[in-house]
Amino acid sequence: METKKINILVNDKKIETTVKFDTRKLIMKFSEAEDFKKIYEGRDIYVCLAKVRADFPHMTFLCKGAKLNVMPSRMASQMSAGLVAYEITLGKQATRKDIVHIFDYEEENLTNDPKEQIDFFKKWLASLGAQDYEKFN
Repeated sequence: METKKINILVNDKKIETTVKFDTRKLIMKFSEAEDFKKIYEGRDIYVCLAKVRADFPHMTFLCKGAKLNVMPSRMASQMSAGLVAYEITLGKQATRKDIVHIFDYEEENLTNDPKEQIDFFKKWLASLGAQDYEKFN
């Protein structure tokens, strides 16, 4: 398993923590303590991180993967196991310049609710004139 240090806010205090992940098995381990007992599975590491964030609503994860307007495309998910995603802007097509690493540090527009990211993604698709965005539900 690979490890990555990320910062989180707990009670307005910034602390560094570690996540463990396996891009072949598409699993992630995270714990408030150092025991790493719970395993999160998903179609990619981005989804695993979303599940971790949902399980720890009292923590704010200071990383791009927790940003409201960050979402991987299908190709980015498949090619990077969800370690990279697009930072999207309403009304603007995502380009290579918009690719971010989900564990990179971020402080702005963060959410612990993965549904908010999905809702923003749908709004973004609609802002581009996409007709059939409901299939991304």
